Amino acid sequence: MPKRKMFFLLLFTLLIAAPLGLISYKLLVLDYRMNDLIPATSYHIDIGMTVDGHGDSIEMRTFLPKSDSRQQITQEIQTSAGFRFETRSDALNRVATWRADSVTGQQNVRYSFVVQAQGVRYDIPADLQIPTTYPASLAPYLKSEAGVPVNDPLINQAIDKILPQRDVSVLETLTRIHRYLQDDLKNKNFSGYTDAITAYKLGEASCNGKGRLFVAMARTLNLPARSVSGLIMQQGSKRISHQWVEVYVNGYWVPFDTINDHFSELPANFLTLYYGDEVLFRHSSNVNFQYYFQMSKKLVPKSSLRENIGDSKLNIANIYQTFEDVGVSQNLLKIILMIPFGALVTVVFRNVIGLETFGTFLPALIASAARDTGLLWGSIGFVLVIVLTALIRRGMDWLQLLHSPKMAILLTVVVMIILGATVVSDSLGLMELAHLSLFPIAILAITAERFAIFEAEQGFYKAAKVTAATLVVVAAAYVVMDSQFLQSMVLAFPELLFVLIALNLWLGRWIGMRVTEFFRFRKLIWSEGSK
Repeated sequence: MPKRKMFFLLLFTLLIAAPLGLISYKLLVLDYRMNDLIPATSYHIDIGMTVDGHGDSIEMRTFLPKSDSRQQITQEIQTSAGFRFETRSDALNRVATWRADSVTGQQNVRYSFVVQAQGVRYDIPADLQIPTTYPASLAPYLKSEAGVPVNDPLINQAIDKILPQRDVSVLETLTRIHRYLQDDLKNKNFSGYTDAITAYKLGEASCNGKGRLFVAMARTLNLPARSVSGLIMQQGSKRISHQWVEVYVNGYWVPFDTINDHFSELPANFLTLYYGDEVLFRHSSNVNFQYYFQMSKKLVPKSSLRENIGDSKLNIANIYQTFEDVGVSQNLLKIILMIPFGALVTVVFRNVIGLETFGTFLPALIASAARDTGLLWGSIGFVLVIVLTALIRRGMDWLQLLHSPKMAILLTVVVMIILGATVVSDSLGLMELAHLSLFPIAILAITAERFAIFEAEQGFYKAAKVTAATLVVVAAAYVVMDSQFLQSMVLAFPELLFVLIALNLWLGRWIGMRVTEFFRFRKLIWSEGSK
């Protein structure tokens, strides 16, 4: 026993010290930059459009993003069976058009791309004065246009309230306008069109109304300004775009967002789709047109990683490249590396807390599968499949079937339920639930059988209790595995997996009382302790 204990301590120490030593070697000796090692965040954007045709010709148009110094657009794919697709670009925008003749029934068009963007912030000199003249190219950004009147009496009235003395610096002028629109003009969740005058009269507006009022006030004060439209990128699906403003200051187009209080800055999750006060989607009249944006977040190595680390054998970019060479995406690599963390969470809940779950590592697998559905819809889909399949399994017990054919039937039923849920959720616009098809089908079938066995042998209460405990562990594993910080660290330092082995070794010798046992026998424990 002493030799075994000594070996355990040595192994535990080695599994902790070795990865920490390797990390220190990378940072101190090889001069790895921590900022380069932490992967960058990218977003996969899927623009979906659905139209119902009645035998006539159909045309659909939208704006596509362009790469610039702040955002890089890659991996663009368009799917539009039966439609002719074309794009055209000018100095600022890129427009995509889909056309088809004699369209009947429902047709789907999708355009996907990957975005890697960075946040920007501008410092406006405190003593910078508003110029009196500008280059001719900026003339369009000082004129009136539809919804944006310049030198209108009401616009001047609004300016007089916040700038009684107009002979102030650019910074002071823009600060006053921004604070007025951010603090005094209420945010209104309204998807329709609101011009600058209406926004001022109502004292409330959505992003487009506030943007037009900002542009009108800036142009009236001889500051070139323009509208910018795009997306706030975040995990999930949405049907709402966003609009902000850019003002030409000292040779730069400086962004302002008076809905989210971004003054002379733009966060990294803002995607610019187009410039100008335009409509994002246009389509033929008399058709049922629907659209959505589906967004998923993933981590990718920074472009500066290869430049600064070079051909080092410990270059973590080589891991990415190796998996890409064999056809495994970087997103799947992230999932593979995070599953051991979900497994550790499951071990803690089972061995230390004492929760009983379906399967040893089922919660970790379900949590990883819920990366596309989200925790809420993933949990709903999991319970839906388990309960429906368990009910069918009880019906098969009455037929007294052999185990293997019965499991094959259950597997088929799970597939049918998932396909049905995907079709229904797609028609209802629940795109998160539509990704239920990514769940591990065989494991769901086995879990459904276990649920039915629990329910038959120990009652519905016991089966429901274990299901609830499983969902609790799934939620905990999901939170850990979805942590951007943890994902960044394990992608930068995959040797941290040895630390997980060390922690599991320690948990493997856990002989203490579980938390649930403490609560179960707390009266006895306290009575014994008081003697």
